[in-house]
Amino acid sequence: MIDLAKLRYDVVAVTSDGTQLNLTNVTSGLGWSEGEKELAAKITLKVANVEYNGKRISDYVQPFTPIIVYADMGAGSVEVMRGTVQKWEMTETNHEIFLNLETADEVQALRANQDDFYFTDGHSSSAILNEILGKWGVPVEIQIKDATHAKKVYRKKYLCDMVGDVLKDLKEKGGGVYFVRAKEGVVQIIPRGTNETIYHFDLDDNLIRAHESFDVSRIVTRVLVVGKQKTEGKQKIESTVGGKTEYGTRQIIYTRGDKETAAEAETAAKKILEEQGDVKRKTSIESPDMPTIRKGDRVRVRSSAGEGYFFVKSIRHNAAQTKMTMELDEDKERNAAQGKSYDTTHNDESGSSTPH
Repeated sequence: MIDLAKLRYDVVAVTSDGTQLNLTNVTSGLGWSEGEKELAAKITLKVANVEYNGKRISDYVQPFTPIIVYADMGAGSVEVMRGTVQKWEMTETNHEIFLNLETADEVQALRANQDDFYFTDGHSSSAILNEILGKWGVPVEIQIKDATHAKKVYRKKYLCDMVGDVLKDLKEKGGGVYFVRAKEGVVQIIPRGTNETIYHFDLDDNLIRAHESFDVSRIVTRVLVVGKQKTEGKQKIESTVGGKTEYGTRQIIYTRGDKETAAEAETAAKKILEEQGDVKRKTSIESPDMPTIRKGDRVRVRSSAGEGYFFVKSIRHNAAQTKMTMELDEDKERNAAQGKSYDTTHNDESGSSTPH
């Protein structure tokens, strides 16, 4: 783990004329985060609105001003996050003036823009993604296991929803789970767990806090698919889709729609079991800050609940206190390969909608 005594953060604003203005000495409350349901990473900071070269900082830092955070962990400064100012607020208290700023990175463009696209049957995943993002001039790096898709029609859809639809389809075709994030101004679509360095967190060494919880209150272990009742009497059971009954029987009934085939209804029942058919586990840890860890990275954790590999599904870096908090999902495949299994479900971006 890094030496906290050597850890240093620097904050730089890029002014309208391209000048790099170092805000480090007038910045407090610095932090940045990547939320589970948020595509864009966000930086938050408080800046003293002091005078500089005859002007105040607020004259240089305005909405859409780029802000870059660097970290030096003892081996040289590296960029860890950047974004443009989305929220700008000035507060004056006892003759002291401060700017409260919030930025979002390049992925914000996917949430902010709607468009129409039509793709005929047989387009590849990368072809669809490149056309959508290329039209909007989004610099992108795509690392996916390609698949071909059926016809796709997008009308008045946000770019993030179109990208999410392609990634969800790709996952269902066995292509894996992917994350959308920005790095140094480039939007990346990459597989989970591609980080070369896997950091280990241990309660005996570098963990401040570890939290584990298990929830079986809403588990479903069996789904009955029934036809829509048209007359009085008992509904006809068309199929039974079973899950992990070792937890006992928790049964629900799925009624097939008028225009829904039996196969489609059974697929919907299986989807219910995928989402609700297992113990829900929540894992979070707090540790000294490692500024380069990102959402989607793989980490290893040893706590009183056990030891294993996890994916970072959300992360909050608190530079002011030199610590970070991570919400984690189990890396089932790697744990199973090592003979460890917590037997829990996990969610990912490609299977959920992104709020606007």
